[in-house]
Amino acid sequence: MARDEGRATRASRMHNLTKEEKKSVTHGDFWVPEQEREVYKRALRALNERGIPYVVAGAYAIHEHTGIYRETKDLDVFVEPEHTVEAARVLRDAGFTTRLEQPHWLAKVFDGEPFVDLIFGMGNGLALIDAGWYQNSHPAILAATPVRVAPAEELLWHRLFIHERHRQDMGDIVHLIACVGQAMSWERLLERVAEHWPLLLAQIQIFQYVYPEIDGAVPRWVLEELLARADAEARRPRSGDRVTRGTLISRFSFNIDVTEWGFRDEREESVRRRELHPAIRAIAASDVWMERSPIVTEYDARIRHS
Repeated sequence: MARDEGRATRASRMHNLTKEEKKSVTHGDFWVPEQEREVYKRALRALNERGIPYVVAGAYAIHEHTGIYRETKDLDVFVEPEHTVEAARVLRDAGFTTRLEQPHWLAKVFDGEPFVDLIFGMGNGLALIDAGWYQNSHPAILAATPVRVAPAEELLWHRLFIHERHRQDMGDIVHLIACVGQAMSWERLLERVAEHWPLLLAQIQIFQYVYPEIDGAVPRWVLEELLARADAEARRPRSGDRVTRGTLISRFSFNIDVTEWGFRDEREESVRRRELHPAIRAIAASDVWMERSPIVTEYDARIRHS
């Protein structure tokens, strides 16, 4: 195919994409609009100056690992629960409004429309952000500011559980494997995934479908190990208990399982256990929050009466 003909084909494909789809295919430098850039710079520099350990995740981290640019109107900053209140206080002192959205995993800080998500756990309650996120991160520059970028292994693990109807991260996972799979610590990833390994196996098989001729991105022993586990899982006797893990990956798609079909909700149980963690209680009880969501108010009332 001639070069001009190839350009014409790419242009035609871009023309047929929706506005939202076009935001996710641009490949190039990580561009941030000036207003957002200044907000992120203030936030990141404030955290750096006070020595708060954090990693940047989200679209920027995906760009760092894969080169794929996606427009975003927020910045995901992952911090350990033990550092969350301190991080929020630093940002409040820097002029940001602090808001606790969900006590077991999410806070926001904002100054106008751009905002920063302070993420200290998984939304499904399965894990809190720990030191491994920072220890295995690597340095980069965002908004003219030195940052640490979340490691590919932890990013992939985190994205295994995002399968909502309006958002699922299969594309990010497959691209991470394609771009940095050969350099990843698969041993650490398997430790992270633990009993949720079927989700990893499913994504590896999707990767093999998407890229049938890429060799070496997934070590052979990883696939053999997971397939052996799948064989053993298929052979084990079933108890017949009405329990669903579907809500761990999508609250909305599997809500009917719980509300109408009578299944026990593992997400609800996971979140309730996480809410009792001492670090989570300390975050919810802190006076650093200038705003609190109704979910936090309900949590406060429930914990007081527990």
